[in-house]
Amino acid sequence: MGTDTKPVNKSDKVKLYDIDRGSYPSNRGDVFRSLQVFECGICKALTNEVVMGGSMGYGVRTICPNSSECWHHELEDKVELLEQPHPKAYKDALKKEIDQIRKKNKAKTKNDIKGEPDSKLKDDITNTRSFDPDNKKCTHY
Repeated sequence: MGTDTKPVNKSDKVKLYDIDRGSYPSNRGDVFRSLQVFECGICKALTNEVVMGGSMGYGVRTICPNSSECWHHELEDKVELLEQPHPKAYKDALKKEIDQIRKKNKAKTKNDIKGEPDSKLKDDITNTRSFDPDNKKCTHY
């Protein structure tokens, strides 16, 4: 949001910007790496890639690196179901199912961290579901 786009952290390869300071590229469509780390509430993947703008508005967007995977869509459906009011026994069974899906796909879960961000500055990923037109096997769209 600010106009000062000096990197907080200089590395030969990756510039990291501090979102909390407002010193980052602010044009719609800009893609950059942040000092902050973002965690997906669905699969627990980490990223520090930030995209300015988005299809429905303007601002900082962080996208789960696994968000277009079919297993991630299945997991997200279960997590969303868990947020609904259900009997305790059903919720307990759902929690076990979510844990099993996470364990089953742990090897497929990819993080997307570049540079040396500060893992203590963790926040939630803003976008957890996306569509990949090349993923023809996915039945969630």
